[in-house]
Amino acid sequence: MARILLLLGGESGERDVSLASGRACALALEGLGHELLLLDPLRPEAALPLADFPFGTGPTTDSPELQSLDARQVALLVDCLRSVQPALVFNCLHGGFGEDGHLAALCELLDLPLSSSPSLASALAMDKERTRQWLKGLGLPVAPGLLVPRGEQVPPGDLPLGTLVVKPNRMGSSVGVRILEEREDVEEALDEVFALGDDALVEAFIPGRELTCAWVDGQVLPLVEIRPRDGGWYDYRRKYSGGTDYLCPAPVDEDTTQRIQHWTRQLNQSLGCAGATRTDWRLDPQGRPFCLEINITPGMTDKSLVPKAAAAHGWDFPALLARISAAALRA
Repeated sequence: MARILLLLGGESGERDVSLASGRACALALEGLGHELLLLDPLRPEAALPLADFPFGTGPTTDSPELQSLDARQVALLVDCLRSVQPALVFNCLHGGFGEDGHLAALCELLDLPLSSSPSLASALAMDKERTRQWLKGLGLPVAPGLLVPRGEQVPPGDLPLGTLVVKPNRMGSSVGVRILEEREDVEEALDEVFALGDDALVEAFIPGRELTCAWVDGQVLPLVEIRPRDGGWYDYRRKYSGGTDYLCPAPVDEDTTQRIQHWTRQLNQSLGCAGATRTDWRLDPQGRPFCLEINITPGMTDKSLVPKAAAAHGWDFPALLARISAAALRA
């Protein structure tokens, strides 16, 4: 069995979700017999055993406040990684430092195996606009859209037609996302994203069904369909309040399923991903798939989508984590 340092919490707007993912993964990894220490980059003074880690509460139904790592915290994190010398760094950080390539680059410099994707893949995937351009280069279908740099406005004539989605370019868990029927609301939505410290991505809203495809160690898993019970869209509250149904395998025809799985595999391979990822899709009323984004460190809570897909594939949660860990250790 291996010595594993599990990173969780962190500074991003997805901190609460990361703590929940980290707790679930820590329990499963410890159950597999690994020697486990937990570390929050916001409190990097010492790595703690699972029994001593202060988890606090689980995910809330409101978007959390954002924080940032300072130079002292990063230096202490480096010191901890060097002193612990784990056989594996298991990444449960969602967003920010843990998902944007910085943690991966640090582990690469220290020659430490990491459970998630390398630095270049992480940096590209975390940036939704860069991902959109990458997808277009591969010939994969994406919604019309444009990036609006922080603090700037966009001429109304440049906006995509129809209902719009305005969202931060480098955040997940639907933090800061708004769906707009009225054009006059665009400026307010942009200001809300800018207040989070990010650029804004404005896309045409694709009506229809919401699907996701997990990829684990080179293998695509069954599709999951996401259906909020109130008929709304899958926002931060609906993700974590229990008001959503998940259908897996998704009731989608075989041809569409295979296309989405093929494109998901193609995207992961082209980016050079590793570990477990989740690629999100919309299926319009005509049955046409559109790729939204790829998540390099997807959620691993009891409500998360990758574990649901793994279960449909025949892997329970410990088996899923064992596969992710083994892949990182042999890389």
